[in-house]
Amino acid sequence: MGKLMVEIPDSIHGELKKKAAHEHTTLKTIISGLIEDYLSTPAKQPAPMKKTGLCGSWDDERPAEQIVRDVRGGRAWFTRRSA
Repeated sequence: MGKLMVEIPDSIHGELKKKAAHEHTTLKTIISGLIEDYLSTPAKQPAPMKKTGLCGSWDDERPAEQIVRDVRGGRAWFTRRSA
């Protein structure tokens, strides 16, 4: 059987202990039940990505090296730094 150690705030730990005592059970039983419930629920589908116009591809006839040279050439700070 595997072991899991988790740090939780003292306030939550105290509330769990109170609930366990009130229900005449153990923290282990409560936590194991919570984990089993979590694992048994279906996975949520990720939200669809918003179209921002900032992602995607473009057509360019130039090779990547030429594009990089053009971009770097347009940056004054880059040419000063590399000199």
